[in-house]
Order: sequence, then C-alpha cells, then structure tokens
Amino acid sequence: MVSVLPVRYFAENKEFQVLSRAMNTTDRKSNIIEAAMDVLYDKGFCALKIRDVALRADVSAGLICHHYDTKHGLLLEVVRHAVTAYSEQSALVAAQDLSPNDKVLALVRMALAPEQSNKRLSRVWLTLYYMAGSDDEFHAELLRYQQINLEMITSAISSLFPSEAVPNKARLIVALIDGVWLQHATQAGTVDLGVAQDLVANLTKHALLGP
Repeated sequence: MVSVLPVRYFAENKEFQVLSRAMNTTDRKSNIIEAAMDVLYDKGFCALKIRDVALRADVSAGLICHHYDTKHGLLLEVVRHAVTAYSEQSALVAAQDLSPNDKVLALVRMALAPEQSNKRLSRVWLTLYYMAGSDDEFHAELLRYQQINLEMITSAISSLFPSEAVPNKARLIVALIDGVWLQHATQAGTVDLGVAQDLVANLTKHALLGP
C-alpha cells in the first residue's frame, strides 16, 4: 500500500515550504516576463508602464517593483530571458550529430526560424539594440548574444579552414544572419522568412566554398 502523507506534513515541513515558495516565485517571474513581452509588443518600450504589465500578469505593480525595482530592470530581465533562450536553442542545434557544413546551415536556419523572428520577440531584440547604444547593462547583453552566435558558427566551421581564416568566415556568416533578421524586424521590406532562410543558407554555402 502506498503511504500518503497528511496535508499537515506539507504545511509544517520547512524544506517543502521553501521549495514551494521558490517555485511560486519562479512561476510569477515567468508570468511577469511574458506579460512584459506582450505589453512591449503592443505599446513599444517607450510607452511601456509597470502598471500595464501588472494588469496583464494579474499581479500588483508593487510585486513587479519588488522583483525588478524599475522599468529598466524589468526590460533588462526580458532581454536576458530572450538571449538565454536563444543560447539554449543554439546549443541544442550545435549538439546535433551533423557534418560541419550541415551544422552551420542548421544554425543559420534556426536563427531565422519563425519562432525566433516573430514580431513579438523581435520587439524585444530591437529594444536590446536600441538600449545597447546608451546603457552598459544592455550593451553587455548584446555582446553576449553576438558572442553566442560567433562561438557557435566558429565551432561549426573550425575544421573546414585554416585557423587564420575561420574568424573572418564566422563574422561574415553572423553578419548575414543579423542583416536579414534586421530587415525583417524593422519591416524595411517585405521579408518572407522561408525565402530569407534559403537566401542566407545559399550565401553561407558560398562563403564556405570561398578561399
């Protein structure tokens, strides 16, 4: 027979209480971040207000200020969330058992996949690029994102070229990714992501074949 612990055990067990509070805090923070992304998409970062995020997340504005202090802190956490998620997705692709050519092409396609380039998430990345120009903490996150891309591409192509040629090749491929993504995110032109993926993949193949 399976032993069932009484409810009183969980109410009185301090270790369980601490774990429960930590899980609740994590869930609340996740909910706040998602709500902040929604408000950022709807209104832009200049018009974003903590009370609007609180309303969307169904929490108090005081709770948001408790976790993130200010609007700046909240936006910074949203950006960190996006960069970390991108890093984790890149790592999954990089861990696949693929040839160097196929791996770099898989990284290119992942970077320009619809789930990475939807308008809601793109608003977060555009906020990062804008704020990085005048804020050291946002600039550090932009550098972290750029380093993730550069390291993943460098690792994927390192066996294909002499060591002195790899850095320039990697920077070229990263620039192709960012350039096409930026055109899509700013709506500077009509960009079909499927076509964009094929374009950057083909340009990447050309870069891999060059001297």
